[in-house]
Amino acid sequence: MRDSKFSSNLLFLFPMIFLGACTGKIVKRPNFLILIADDQRWDQLSCADQPIIPELKTPNIDKLAGRGVYFRNAFVTSPVCAVSRASIMTGRYASTHKMNHFNTPFAPDVIAKTFPALLHDNGYTTAILGKWGIGTEGTAGIFDLFNAWADQGSYFHDTDSGKVHNEEWLAIKAREFLKSSTTDKPFCLTVCFKSPHHPYQPDPRDKDLFKDVIIPKRAMDTPESYQALSPAVMEKSLNRWCYFDERKDSATKENFEKNFLRCVASLDRAVGNVVQSLQDLKLDKNTVIIYLSDNGYMWGEHGLGGKWLLYEESIRVPLIIYEPGIPAKLNGVKLDELALNIDIAPTILDLAGIPVPDVMDGMSLSPFLRGKDAPGRTDFFMEHVEVIKVETPIPDSRGVRSKEWKYLRYVNIEPEVEELYHISLDTQESTNLAKDPKYKGIRDQMAGRYDYFLNKFSKH
Repeated sequence: MRDSKFSSNLLFLFPMIFLGACTGKIVKRPNFLILIADDQRWDQLSCADQPIIPELKTPNIDKLAGRGVYFRNAFVTSPVCAVSRASIMTGRYASTHKMNHFNTPFAPDVIAKTFPALLHDNGYTTAILGKWGIGTEGTAGIFDLFNAWADQGSYFHDTDSGKVHNEEWLAIKAREFLKSSTTDKPFCLTVCFKSPHHPYQPDPRDKDLFKDVIIPKRAMDTPESYQALSPAVMEKSLNRWCYFDERKDSATKENFEKNFLRCVASLDRAVGNVVQSLQDLKLDKNTVIIYLSDNGYMWGEHGLGGKWLLYEESIRVPLIIYEPGIPAKLNGVKLDELALNIDIAPTILDLAGIPVPDVMDGMSLSPFLRGKDAPGRTDFFMEHVEVIKVETPIPDSRGVRSKEWKYLRYVNIEPEVEELYHISLDTQESTNLAKDPKYKGIRDQMAGRYDYFLNKFSKH
């Protein structure tokens, strides 16, 4: 484990500067603004390569993408709110941060190595607003401002001026914090939005959006797609319950989908307001902005709803990083590198000049923000195991995804069930090749990577 004691003391004495590792120059430390959406999948932005519908417009997030770097292959390692947020904070897989249940606090040794704690230890003012999703024990020591909640929260807040939508309320609270920030100490503000999570209640200003739009059924939303699923998914399926809850008739489907996208529009407005506050207060020239979602959401693909499973719609998310001074040639660049939620923490620490602890499983994405050649990753591990215990359960699963292949295994059943998809060609995961003898070599190779990751991360 790297020792950051010397770094902490140095930065305490010189809170606004750090020594450039390569040049020896004194550099002003950046502020950080982290914006986290809730259940927004990668194609629910109008700047996405193929937006979920062309009528969806997200001009403020698009503008951020146009100034920064857009990771078109960004994923979460566990597709459920609380666990993914824990991975964002820790830079670690669920298997190593051990936070597998809602409203559960981090262990003291784990929270001490989160990016907010390490920033705080190194002279940053730290703040979080909105849906924390994790137990609050231990947060007092790492956040100077903690105006967040461990549960789902509400879409509306009672204020002196009446009810205010959560996204607007967060934008107001963010501005209040930014106004209190001074130029002699860097800050990290994390804003955790509720949109577009259930129960899909948009800002009233967005209630008529998409009114006359016909949203087509997803290509993989067919009985045949559902029947092609592994029995492990069909027999234990909260996802199937969500599908019927959201699509029991055409009116229910329309209401769900349009209100979901209206919440995205509300989210986009709030993002624009927060970024505008940075500009108004002249803080934008030295603030790194990171935008991502905690997981995706299935819109009927495979005959399923919800998240939790390791299909693309559940694990693939938007990720945009803007760094002041980014080379002009990288403005608006869309990268194909595999980027993960566990990369956020090491990226922040790297940009802040703080040593990244060895306990972090992710990697810094900062080289990609500067146009440097970097090896990146060839594949990654993903997992959803023993997170929710309900009457209609979710099958436990783990897997490995590379740029070309995806290997899934449903576990804690006998026998375990495998799925293999040629993901670069079969983007909708329509054909399971796990039992096809022609692909035995690929299956064995991916299973070998699975065993490697399982031994590395799940035996802690």
